[in-house]
Amino acid sequence: MQPIFSRNAVTWVYQADEHFSWNSEVPVGRDHYFRDQGGTVRLIIGSEGRITVTRGYAWNGCTPKIVVLDQLIGTPDGAVHKSTGRPKTYFATMVHDALYQFLRAESPYSRRQADRFFLQLMGESEFVLRHVYWIAVRALGWISWSGKRITRGWRGVGVVVEGTAP
Repeated sequence: MQPIFSRNAVTWVYQADEHFSWNSEVPVGRDHYFRDQGGTVRLIIGSEGRITVTRGYAWNGCTPKIVVLDQLIGTPDGAVHKSTGRPKTYFATMVHDALYQFLRAESPYSRRQADRFFLQLMGESEFVLRHVYWIAVRALGWISWSGKRITRGWRGVGVVVEGTAP
């Protein structure tokens, strides 16, 4: 998300202030961890299927979004859930974006599985439009993923480890 006619605006909407973990219930056999271009671990997938997005990870929520004249325009992230204080798609988009970012970096999960996790997490937050958003992601997610790989330089390294990921 590159701001247009805007100064001092970040290129992301959210930034995780703590680690977030969710059990996908899809075991992968070994622990995997993924580092961004700067070498920071951003995603950990445990052998039993526990997905952890680390503190500091930044993402845009539901895409597409654009900033024009200091106004954020794009796909809404939903109402704020009363138990989390976050938009209903917050955790779903966090996990989905992290999984998409590392799809080509030895990820044990496919794009289809990442999309299914997106749907499951939106269901857990009781997001009414989850099936509409999921259909859009299934149909168009590859376009967004390809664009982000180019514009943001989505690159990273995946490492398979025995035992516990760092």
